[in-house]
Amino acid sequence: MKATIKVKLYPNHKKARHLRQSLGNVRFIWNKLLEMEIKLYEKEKRFIWYFEMCKEITKLRGKHPFLKETSGLVLQQMARKLHFALKNFVKHKDMLDFPKFKKKSRYDGILIYPKDFKITNKAIYLPKIGWVRFRDKIVKKTQWNEIVSTAKQIWVKEEPDGFFAYIQYEKNPEPKPSNGKVVGIDVGIRNTVTLSNGEVYKIDKEKIMRLIEVSEYLQSIIDKKREINKKRKIKFSRRLEYLRRKRLKILKKIRNIYEDFYYKATNHILNSHEYVVIEDLDLSELMQVEHKNEKAERNIHKYLMYIAIGRFFSILEYKAQLYDRKVVKVEPKDTSKTCSNCGYVYHELELSDKNFRCPKCGFRIDRDLNASVNILKRGLELIAPSRLGRSSIGVKWQGLCLAYTPNLHPF
Repeated sequence: MKATIKVKLYPNHKKARHLRQSLGNVRFIWNKLLEMEIKLYEKEKRFIWYFEMCKEITKLRGKHPFLKETSGLVLQQMARKLHFALKNFVKHKDMLDFPKFKKKSRYDGILIYPKDFKITNKAIYLPKIGWVRFRDKIVKKTQWNEIVSTAKQIWVKEEPDGFFAYIQYEKNPEPKPSNGKVVGIDVGIRNTVTLSNGEVYKIDKEKIMRLIEVSEYLQSIIDKKREINKKRKIKFSRRLEYLRRKRLKILKKIRNIYEDFYYKATNHILNSHEYVVIEDLDLSELMQVEHKNEKAERNIHKYLMYIAIGRFFSILEYKAQLYDRKVVKVEPKDTSKTCSNCGYVYHELELSDKNFRCPKCGFRIDRDLNASVNILKRGLELIAPSRLGRSSIGVKWQGLCLAYTPNLHPF
């Protein structure tokens, strides 16, 4: 299976300038090719595709000598990206917008090296750049032999705290021993991850919200500075660039917090359970959650936007494939509003209610735990009894009831 490892690069001043020049060249090629596509479509109502784009890149390299500082293979990758962007636009005109020009201030560029690179456990050789040192404290030296021998391509990207390389390689699966255990997972706002066995994993929400406030404050200053500079006809401001990079560092800090949390949570879940049951959520609907309090609703939407719940599911599915675990998706409708004891659907349940109380049988339980138990029930209906064994299902439900019946009535 394909895997990616991220390492931080430490180029010297000359190579760092060369990398930035290459990122600018890649953006230049994209804009030039897109300009050609627009003019051709206005005249002849057609597009040129990948091989013709590569010919145009060769002509552009003859006209503009600075493009020769970047490997031709890297420039051709931009032609490939534009090729697929146009193909998707033609197929899905109603859903997708036409590709746009890339501005220098808002372009998050990537250099893609499909071949002609070299890797050791201490440095990477990039065409036209040379050897660049990197540092990695996570991967063991013995694992680097597998990475070096199976590396497929390298992506280089500049982030607020330096240059990073993403090495794509073939990784052998690491199957965990089979134990037949099943668990249901509910994701939410109050409790980030709740398991049907009662375990709860909470991300540091207060810290994230503090960082979000700082980020929004810096963005307000940046917007004001841009308006002032526009009136004064100032094109570049060091102060503005400093504030922009400072905000990007804060956003990366938020990303590091939730990614670290998601990786640790998924590892713990998959080490203990063979089958994981999750909701087949439409993540766009989560952003439409309504609350009586407008300020609370705004904070919920903001929080969900920054913590990227979808990233948790993608990491879970990737790790499940690596560890030979099974991920089962179930219908998410009314998992929180259905009583896990009698099955009654309580439609009047509000988002602000932390506990679920069934008006039919009087059953009381934590709202998120109730949802995770319902998810587990739906998952067990989909999993073939022959895989788990009929006796093991009965034991699981008996153990679940014995474990949580005394604690379900805390009031």
